[in-house]
Amino acid sequence: MEIEEPSRQEIRSRGRTRAVDDAALPIVSAILTVVPASRWAFARINAEGKVEQLLSFGASGGLDELGSELKRQRARSPSGPRIAATLGPLGDSESSITILFADERTTFGILTLSRTSELGSFTSNEIRILTLAIGTTTDHLSLLRRLQPSDQMPMLDSMRERPVTIGHADSACFVLDYELRVVLTLGVEIQRSVEPTGLGVIADRLPQLLENTVRTLTATWNEPGDERASREARPVPFLIVRALPVTGPLGSFIGVRIERLHAPNSLRDAAARFHISIREVQVLELLLDGQRLSEIGANLYITSSTVQDHLRSMIEKTGSRNRSDLISRILGWEFAAEAE
Repeated sequence: MEIEEPSRQEIRSRGRTRAVDDAALPIVSAILTVVPASRWAFARINAEGKVEQLLSFGASGGLDELGSELKRQRARSPSGPRIAATLGPLGDSESSITILFADERTTFGILTLSRTSELGSFTSNEIRILTLAIGTTTDHLSLLRRLQPSDQMPMLDSMRERPVTIGHADSACFVLDYELRVVLTLGVEIQRSVEPTGLGVIADRLPQLLENTVRTLTATWNEPGDERASREARPVPFLIVRALPVTGPLGSFIGVRIERLHAPNSLRDAAARFHISIREVQVLELLLDGQRLSEIGANLYITSSTVQDHLRSMIEKTGSRNRSDLISRILGWEFAAEAE
């Protein structure tokens, strides 16, 4: 049964939502596009370790309940990323998952996904895909935290370095038949950040969005003259899906590799896309490294007001609302918002 995910407007009108314009919303929306949920709740975690800026749909309990869930999960695993069965009350949910977006030193966000019997339990393939979202989302939430005003959120020395996302999954590989059923899973192990308690029922299908992506990539493979060339697509900002033909003694199959997106040249790509100048890129790089405006100016031998001018210019060129939104667009996370 296919359930259409609520759009941003529907979340605003039907969900228990606060801070709906939070820059983390496109991240959550992208995850929900791949792995839908009947209810969900998300909060960023500040430098003092407290949950804040609640985003939710249909969930009860608010920030207090997410704070309690964070404590329960950290009692099981004191640090690092984590995806596990929710430890708090489930209500009428058939299954519920909690994800902690974190590096080995700092936790940046918590997301709970719950399903009623209408959607059924989360599958093992969905869990594998969620592990791919952890690293990219952690990186993005870390950047968003650095962009908070220093008088509202203290800058810790350990936050001046980019997060080390040790243990995050980078890819998942599958072999599908031409009915798009999963017949073999290759080289995929549940990461050490996943609670090893049988989380996720075994399924022979990919999540619906990814299955549809594979169907589109292979749609012409049976047409005359088609060489069944390898193809790739980016259905959501944090994933790349590659499809390639596989032939063996048992016949022809579809090889699928789903990779976590790494964008080492994102600033260079953004410069070309938005016509950002070399100087503006330099300002942005230092901003992402956690430097204050005065520090950026000192490093580039320009005044703080000139730094502000460069930031305003980039915000205008990218059509952003503020610095957080600017980073979202530079890193490609505006995808979910533009897709509405």
